[in-house]
Amino acid sequence: MFLLRVIRQLLVWLRYIQQPDFSTKTTIIHPAPEDIEPGQMVVVGDAKYQKWACFRCPGGCGESILLSLNQKHHPCWKITTDWLERPTLHPSVHQLNDCRCHFWVRQGTVEWCADSGKK
Repeated sequence: MFLLRVIRQLLVWLRYIQQPDFSTKTTIIHPAPEDIEPGQMVVVGDAKYQKWACFRCPGGCGESILLSLNQKHHPCWKITTDWLERPTLHPSVHQLNDCRCHFWVRQGTVEWCADSGKK
């Protein structure tokens, strides 16, 4: 994992890729909200079964966002991670709190929707 971070930072420095807003970390234990670092998307589960995606709202409110990855629940999201540990979420995330953020995460980068409270 350390080597992947170094490679990712080198590619950013060389301007081959954009600095991602998120990178992934997989764990079998659900993190406490205070343990989720900004810019980190924690995937709870293992290689075969992913349960949750946990991260801090990128809109600045700092709220913990927990998305179900269980395809039997509704709503649910799907996450894929590339070899540089950059997550892609589907569908978009729409916060209904005061933040009103609406965004996609693609290859670790936040893409704001037009109806978002933050752009």
